Amino acid sequence: MALQKLMDLLRLEKVADSCFIGQNQDLGLSHIFGGQLLGQALSAAGQSVEAGRLAHSMHGYFLQAGDLAQPVEYRTQLLREGRSFSLVNVDAMQGEQVIFRAMISFQGAEQGFEYQAEMPQVDPPEQLISEDLLLQKLAEKLPLELQQKFSQPRPFDVRVKYANNPFFGQKLPAEQVVWAKANGEVADPQMQQCLFAYFSDFHSLPTALHPHARGFLQPKMRIASLDHSIWFHRPIDFNQWLLCAVENRSASNARGFVRGEAFDSTGNLVASYAQEGLIREER
Repeated sequence: MALQKLMDLLRLEKVADSCFIGQNQDLGLSHIFGGQLLGQALSAAGQSVEAGRLAHSMHGYFLQAGDLAQPVEYRTQLLREGRSFSLVNVDAMQGEQVIFRAMISFQGAEQGFEYQAEMPQVDPPEQLISEDLLLQKLAEKLPLELQQKFSQPRPFDVRVKYANNPFFGQKLPAEQVVWAKANGEVADPQMQQCLFAYFSDFHSLPTALHPHARGFLQPKMRIASLDHSIWFHRPIDFNQWLLCAVENRSASNARGFVRGEAFDSTGNLVASYAQEGLIREER
């Protein structure tokens, strides 16, 4: 099952008190997928704090392109363990190179004020485009090795408002609407957060290309995540549909900036996130 394989990828192998080893997922890219580094770093940090605390924010920087052929070593440093909050630094290493660094803050459950932005009015998932079907149609026109990557079972059922061919983009509104849920059951609240961190990287930079009529795998396009932040407001439940409303806010100096909000199916704002990345077209 694709979902179980992904959860196994995110759990990591603990080799010392503050050191974890993660394997890599080959999605047909030339480097490690940024969402994998986000999810695995969050997993390592979560194993380094007091039980019962969940992440409320993480801020990550992508420093080097990761090599798919080498496992990733996650070194954690507990910077603060207070009565309510814990703060962990995570360095993702290959050899002596830091390829990704994250600061992740955790908090125990508390009662307090309640307020949130309203959930946008969008079509339900049943009325949007199945990303699985889009990828299967696309795979028919690709070389055999990419066909296998694009046709393999996926851990999430994903529906999108706008379909943009990654190899030949078209001009689209500077936004994306994504409904997603797990193709299976997820029980652990910490794993729910790791899955969301992984998933949040999929539709960010591709949305930054919408106004420019480009796809993220288009010839001469160079796309790379620079930094990524997530704020967890309420519990994540990928067993039910989550709505990710993504907005492209800026493009300048060969960088694109995108932000998103995630709501559960009853309208609760469960997470916010933002990403900046390189979007450079080679001449």
